[in-house]
Amino acid sequence: MSLKTLATGLSATVALMAVSMPADADMKERRQLITTMATVEAVDYDTREMVLKSPTGSVTTVVVGPEVKRLNEIVPGDKIRADYYISMASELRAPTEEEKAEPFKVLEGVGRAEATEAPAGVVGREIRVVATVEHLDTVAQTATLRGPYGRALTVRVRDPERMKEAKVGDTVVLTYTEAVAISVEEIE
Repeated sequence: MSLKTLATGLSATVALMAVSMPADADMKERRQLITTMATVEAVDYDTREMVLKSPTGSVTTVVVGPEVKRLNEIVPGDKIRADYYISMASELRAPTEEEKAEPFKVLEGVGRAEATEAPAGVVGREIRVVATVEHLDTVAQTATLRGPYGRALTVRVRDPERMKEAKVGDTVVLTYTEAVAISVEEIE
């Protein structure tokens, strides 16, 4: 599977899971994509254990879960690529009617490469929580948020301007997204 195909699949999965946001939403987002490569040193198909060697030479054994359907196509010498995407977005705004009706929502998605392509797959999850600002501490730059099930969490606010915009009783819509894409890369 080409990098372009993998990236398109990862992007499509994240996009499909995205919750639609109002055009005027005041959203702050932090995101990161981590990519790593490894070479398959050995595969035990009976125990589903795979020995992987990183580019730095460290060796690790992983147990491949039953969700991997084409393990038998992976052989020693194959190059494995893993992309891990994570993001956290916060919006200081009133919730939509859908968000009011379902203030805690989890969306999940899975995709696999076609049988004619090298083995690859992507899995992603998005969690959306509607929370209420319960306390603001401008000195410590923290906000205490209470979620839909009554649990409170105190978080550090990185942007001081956000502290000036918020007030107790405001609503914050938090969206956490993560996706993992793993593929067997073609050796050139």
